[in-house]
Amino acid sequence: MSKDYYKILGVEKGASEDDIKKAYRTMAHKYHPDKKGGDEAKFKEVNEAYQVLGDKQKRTQYDQFGSAGFGGAGGPSGFSGFGGGQGFQWDFSGGGAEGFADIFEDLFGGGFGGQREATGRQKKGADLKTHIEISLLESAFGETKEMNIHRMMHCDTCEGSGAEPKTETVKCHACQGKGAQEKFFKTIFGVMKQQGVCDECLGKGHIPKEKCKKCHGEGVLKKTDSFKIKIPQSIEDGETFKIPKKGNDAPHGGASGSLFVSVSIKPHKDLLRNGDDLIMNLPINFTQAVFGDKVEIETLYKSVQLKIPEGVQSGKIIKVASYGMPKRSGFGKGDMLVKVNIKTPEKLTKKQKTLLEELKKEGI
Repeated sequence: MSKDYYKILGVEKGASEDDIKKAYRTMAHKYHPDKKGGDEAKFKEVNEAYQVLGDKQKRTQYDQFGSAGFGGAGGPSGFSGFGGGQGFQWDFSGGGAEGFADIFEDLFGGGFGGQREATGRQKKGADLKTHIEISLLESAFGETKEMNIHRMMHCDTCEGSGAEPKTETVKCHACQGKGAQEKFFKTIFGVMKQQGVCDECLGKGHIPKEKCKKCHGEGVLKKTDSFKIKIPQSIEDGETFKIPKKGNDAPHGGASGSLFVSVSIKPHKDLLRNGDDLIMNLPINFTQAVFGDKVEIETLYKSVQLKIPEGVQSGKIIKVASYGMPKRSGFGKGDMLVKVNIKTPEKLTKKQKTLLEELKKEGI
C-alpha cells in the first residue's frame, strides 16, 4: 500500500519547502527515541517521509507514482532502521542533503559531513558585566560617567596577532594549513563527521614561527581600560544597557565582546519614581489646608510655586503637568504628582487651644 508522506508530516500536498522542513523539525523533536515519550517507529516513518519530500527530484517522482516508486513499503533507498546497531544510513545525494544538514544542526549543533565551510571564522571575545549606582537626577537626564574596567585588551607589542614582531609564519601543524579540523562522534544515526575551525590557528591555516614574548602568543593581556559612558536618558532601576566592544578583546582579529552595565538608582529624599511620573509627599499644616496657600517645591528642573486649594483633604493628589521624568523617546515628560499630608500639631499654645475649642463648638 502506498504511503501518504504528506499526511505523515501533517502538511498539504502543495506545501512549500520551508513548510515541509518546519513540519519535519516538529515531528523529529516530538518522536525522537531519546526523548521522553518518543516513538522509534514514528520517528523512522517521519524521516522516511522527509527524505522524499525534502528532495525536489524525489518529491516530483513521489507525486507521480507514490511511494511505490521508491520500493513500496520499504521506503526510500539508503534508509534503514535502528536494527543491528548500524543506525540510519542516510542518502545525501541530491537536493535533500542540505535540508538534513540543517535538521542535524538544529538537533545536535554544528555542521555535518562538510556541508558548511568552517574556516575563516574567529572567536569572539567574552562579554563582561559591571554595576553602577546613580542618582535619580542622573537617571533622568543621562549623565556621562567615567569607567575603569579590568578586561582583556590587545597586546601593544604584537597588536593582537600573538606573533613576535617581524617573525615569519609557518603552516599550522594541527590542521596542516587547512584552517579546519574534522571530528567524528557517535549518535543514534551512526558515526557522524563534524568540521570546525582549527583551535590552533583559528581558521587561518598558519601560525607565527615565534610567539610574542609579552603575551605568550595569546594576543591579549589583562589591563585596566578607562573610558566614558553615556547613561541612557530615563533609565530605570535594575535596567541593563550594552556598551559594544568594551568586553574582552579577542586575539588574532576576532570581534571584541560587549560590556553590560546594570544600574541601581539611589533613593531620592523627596521624590519616588512611578514610570514616567514622580511622586512627592508634601506635608502642610492645618491652616494651609483650610485657607489654601502657595508653596514652593523643588522639582528635577527648577523650583515652582504649587497652589494648595482651600479646603484640601489629606491624601489629595495635585498634578504638576510635565515635571516628571523625561520620556525615553526624548519627546515629552511625565507628570509630578504631589500628595498632600495634613500635619496634626503635637504641641499647642494656650491661645491656640482656646481658638480650636471655639472651632470645635462650631462643629468644625
